[in-house]
Parts: sequence; structure tokens; C-alpha cells
Amino acid sequence: MFENDEGLREFWDVTSVSYMPDGRPFVASIEAKNYPIFATQFHPEKASTVFYYSGDEVNHSWESIELMSHFSKLMMKMARNNDNTFGDFSETQPHLIQNYDMINTQTIFQDVYVF
Repeated sequence: MFENDEGLREFWDVTSVSYMPDGRPFVASIEAKNYPIFATQFHPEKASTVFYYSGDEVNHSWESIELMSHFSKLMMKMARNNDNTFGDFSETQPHLIQNYDMINTQTIFQDVYVF
């Protein structure tokens, strides 16, 4: 699908491909060509945070942990390049995630915030 969509190809570079259990490929990560935007079709944090999963096993290899670290550092680097700010604490307060209801799912997804 990606290869046949000119708009996607012009905006994004595919940085990794993964495979479904039946062997079909899918885009696992992408990066914008001209903007500081990237996206993953997986949860890089799970390698260091999830140790029980009723489906496929979570990869806890050294390489998987290093990849999680890479994504964490990349995201923080990109965020720090952004000059936008709420200002002081009182301006920030209404926008905190703690102001929203949290549902503990007792599953792999753990806490879910509903907006």
C-alpha cells in the first residue's frame, strides 16, 4: 500500500519493516523527509516495561532494550528542540493528564486515559 501511494512516498521514508505471523510485511517505523516527525507501529518501551503478555512474547534481548533507549532519546531530543511552552505552573495545570479519568485495564495495556 505504501509503495502505491505517491503522497505517502513523498512525505515519509520507511525506516523498518516487520512481518505478520503469516509472512505479510508491514511498515514498522517511518520518518518524515522534511519534518521532525517519526512514528512506530510497535511499542518500543515494552522491551523494558512489559514482562507478561498473553500473546506473542515480548523481546527482552539486549538489542531490543538498546532500540527502546534509542527511541526514548530521539523523542526527548526532538521535544527539547521545540520552543513552545505553557509558561508557568498555573498555565500548565489545566492541561495535565492527571486531570482526566484513568482506567486500569488489568491487561498489557495497563493504564488508559480517556479524553
